[in-house]
Amino acid sequence: HQCSITSSTIFDSSKLSLTTWFLAIYLITQAKEGMSALSLRRFLGISVNAAFKMKHKLQHVMKNADDQLVLEGFIELDDVYWGGKKSGGKRGRGAPGKTPFLAAVSR
Repeated sequence: HQCSITSSTIFDSSKLSLTTWFLAIYLITQAKEGMSALSLRRFLGISVNAAFKMKHKLQHVMKNADDQLVLEGFIELDDVYWGGKKSGGKRGRGAPGKTPFLAAVSR
């Protein structure tokens, strides 16, 4: 039985280098429109299957970190409606085809 700095982490038993993992973390967190597994594959030069599994593991870890977060004290909220097509139709809140998004931060 061997001990490693990556054991019991998402990097455990991965054939990909830590450099590849860190680059994937950077790319996923910096992409404004999100990043598909195909885009990740192109940037990292890995297989689609490896890119999909990597993205899934990273999303799972980010979700678990958010689930454990508890906001305290003074909390600021902001909302926005995201997406939809620009077709000269209804503008502003509640426009069809837009997804509501709420963000909160504690001060």
